[in-house]
Amino acid sequence: MDEFTAIRAMAAAFTRSPAQQNALFESDAEVFSIGSNRLAITTDEFCEEEDGFRSSNIEQLGWNLVAATLSDLAATGADPAFFLQVLGLPEKDSDRFGIELTRGISAALRASNCFMLGGDTSCGEHWRYVGTAIGTFSGEPLFRSTNAERLLLYATGSFGDGNLSALNPDYQAKFELHHDFMRRARPFLGLGMDSSDGLRNTLVTLCMVNPGGRITVNADAVPIHPDVATFCRAAGMPPQGFLLGSGGEYELVVGVYPEHQTAFNNICQNGEATCIGSIEKSHQHGLFWQKTDSSAAKPDIPMRIDPRFQKDRRAYVAEIIEITHRLFG
Repeated sequence: MDEFTAIRAMAAAFTRSPAQQNALFESDAEVFSIGSNRLAITTDEFCEEEDGFRSSNIEQLGWNLVAATLSDLAATGADPAFFLQVLGLPEKDSDRFGIELTRGISAALRASNCFMLGGDTSCGEHWRYVGTAIGTFSGEPLFRSTNAERLLLYATGSFGDGNLSALNPDYQAKFELHHDFMRRARPFLGLGMDSSDGLRNTLVTLCMVNPGGRITVNADAVPIHPDVATFCRAAGMPPQGFLLGSGGEYELVVGVYPEHQTAFNNICQNGEATCIGSIEKSHQHGLFWQKTDSSAAKPDIPMRIDPRFQKDRRAYVAEIIEITHRLFG
């Protein structure tokens, strides 16, 4: 059973609140109202085994855990307000781990103007973490779905470092905070989603919640993280493969109204967001890839292996490389 099927089965067992404003899979965070107040809430669990979050720098890990949790709020256009955590400390050297991790968590929360309310702690063989964040809205929430005829797809930052971290245990990615960007960008946007499962999975999900839409992405336009580019040159691997894996960078993919493109570009700081393609209503719906903006678009090739349920990483990497060559040559 894949993740979407499992979530649908679980959701069917519960009564959905009339105060909830997003449909299933329609939003990175759950959007709901209490009285006249509209709020967003998200919760995520993280561990090194499944998510590839490395702990070589424990303070950096703490920052990454907060950034990854808050990215769901950013994708909906919500401002972070409150935070809760469940911190599972490793049995080995738990005191030092807890102190250094908390230092990184605190720094990320301060940078986000978000406040820790409380939580719970435990201890086990390996570290585990659950982050829960609550946000508020100054305007309308941003969903993954859109009614627009056409939107330009922009991506923040650079891509591939989440997959590099999952592939290489010696590499630790650093995730960015996006709330300042979203406060400036929100008036020009028609959809939003974070890349917590990697770029390709983000685009596939956007296709699922916009069933009449065609997404076309120019792979050469997607900024590749410098560390990924260096790794690919040394290993002789195609960098586009790092766009297809499920390791998350926790960047944002947003849809910009074409008539607002100039205004949107003006609010973006240098290198903050890059146009990578478009989504438009079409009878040829689904995800399509271009090697360059002048090359023919090829339909996406579904992955057979889900690394969360099948632990043969060698077979998973081999499949990504095979699909990369078929799509991009």
